[in-house]
Amino acid sequence: MKKITLLLSFIACVMVAQAQLLLNENFDYTAATDLLDQGGWAVTGTNATPTLQVTASSLTYTGYPGSGTGNEVTLTNGQDLNKKFAPQTTGLIYASFLVNIAATSVTGDYFVHLGAETIGSSFVGRVFAKKESTESNKIAFGIQLISGGTVTQTYTAFDYLPNTTYLIVLKHDNTAKISSIIVNPAIGASEPTTGWIDNNQGTNAMPANIGAIGLRQPSASTAFSAKLDGIRIATTWGALFTTSGTSNISENTFKAIVSGKNLNVKNVANGSVVEIFSALGSKVQTSRLENGSVKLNNLSKGLYIVRVGKDAQKIML
Repeated sequence: MKKITLLLSFIACVMVAQAQLLLNENFDYTAATDLLDQGGWAVTGTNATPTLQVTASSLTYTGYPGSGTGNEVTLTNGQDLNKKFAPQTTGLIYASFLVNIAATSVTGDYFVHLGAETIGSSFVGRVFAKKESTESNKIAFGIQLISGGTVTQTYTAFDYLPNTTYLIVLKHDNTAKISSIIVNPAIGASEPTTGWIDNNQGTNAMPANIGAIGLRQPSASTAFSAKLDGIRIATTWGALFTTSGTSNISENTFKAIVSGKNLNVKNVANGSVVEIFSALGSKVQTSRLENGSVKLNNLSKGLYIVRVGKDAQKIML
């Protein structure tokens, strides 16, 4: 009984520590593979080709926790994907990421958005890029709250260059129904009170919750091309830029990644015991690691805790 109580207390502490950071995605998958079905990414809509590709890491940004970790993705045109996180219906949601735009159109292309946990066609916080003119490749970043309706985009000045890595923070206010972006905010400082570009919902209806981030590849006619890495989603500004309380609480010891019906566990010796607990603390699976992986039982979707020895990590199925 004492062991169970200690375990439940440990899991509760883990969940509280992680409550602020909802997602930490560094695309730590094999380069030159499709992103679909790796780490919980799923197709948005019906477009299936060209696939969204994992590519070798090249994006870095001084001081950013997601800098130079894992790999990245290259967005061109074709397949759109989304990944779930714990759905939010009130308060603020922050999503940060690194992006490097190689090419975009003068009319604008959107490449990141937020949506409901069960993704539909109503997206908020659509992040755009566009170039100044056919003669100038200078770039502006923009924000549109919701797809459909009459809402237009709001853009920064054309202050940014192609083939340059920028840090973007997308903020969505569930209560005020406003989405905003800021480019290259100071890391380690308080949330800026100026410099945000925002857009509001107008009379458009909102999704029932915000529980997924989407990656969009525009149509081939726009010749859009960008690299993206280091997605972090949190309920506070500070959680975006700290390594404490992340979804990989034992990042230096092991890392568990859901891949289809398998759980890949890195930095752990084959033969190690891998335990999986429900969010309520019930053990739902015990397996031994073989070839860096264990096959997941028929578990329902939701939050689970993976434990190896004294270390644990949260996963979402």
